Parts: sequence; C-alpha cells; structure tokens
Amino acid sequence: MKKSRLTKILVEGDEQFLQQLVSEVKEVASIQMERKPSTGLVMVKTRDSVSMQPFFMGEILVTECTVSINGKFGMGVIQGEQPKRSYQIAVIDATFNAKLPIVSKLLPKLENEEQKIRNKHVKEAVINAESRVHFDTMEDYNDRS
Repeated sequence: MKKSRLTKILVEGDEQFLQQLVSEVKEVASIQMERKPSTGLVMVKTRDSVSMQPFFMGEILVTECTVSINGKFGMGVIQGEQPKRSYQIAVIDATFNAKLPIVSKLLPKLENEEQKIRNKHVKEAVINAESRVHFDTMEDYNDRS
C-alpha cells in the first residue's frame, strides 16, 4: 500500500478504528516514543490559479508525533490539535516502516475502512447535489412570469 493511500485512510478514518489497530500493534511490538505529540505551524503552499505561480497561502496548526518500532521511525502529522490521533498515525506508520508481520493482518482492515470513507464521501456528495441551485430552472421560471 502506498504511503499516500495509507495516510488518507489514517487521517480520515474513524478514531475507534485507529485505536483498535494501535492495540493490535502494541500486542506484538514494543513502541518507543521518540517525540511526544506537539503542536506547530506549517506553511501551506498553493498555486495561483491565474499565473500558476506557487505562493504560501498562510499557516496551519498541526500536531506531530514520532515513534519507533525496532529502530524504524514512524511519524504522525494531522491538522489541528489532536495529540492522540497523531500518536496513532505515527504507530501505524512505524509498523509499516518496520515491515512487521502484523501488516498483512492490518491491510484488509485498512481497505475496509477505506471503503467506509468512500461511502461517506458518496453520501455527502448526494446531499450536496440535492441542495444545488439549478440556475437554468430559475431562468425558465422567470421567463414564464
């Protein structure tokens, strides 16, 4: 599983789900806290839509944490002040980096959580589509009056 896909699942996934994964990892591995969860600011880089030139839009508050398992580091960074979640993300990241045998057991669970996230996004899209204003319809209405 690619890091970007794993990160998306961990960031958007349910907190109870992450806690369950961390509990499973704790049963089979010793987790060493390298850097406790702490907040910081990160510059957000984006691109101007007209000139296509990059610029820094501003700062965003993040919580970051670093742990290690068998000498392999894992890092968790998440938007906002979420120390517990940053720790959980760091543990799962370290588990994948250490290539522990439990990874093969975690993959189906992560894929299942990914499907739940997709379903949630589809439901949100449907709700948004229902509330969308149809300007063509409004124009037809005004023409008839």
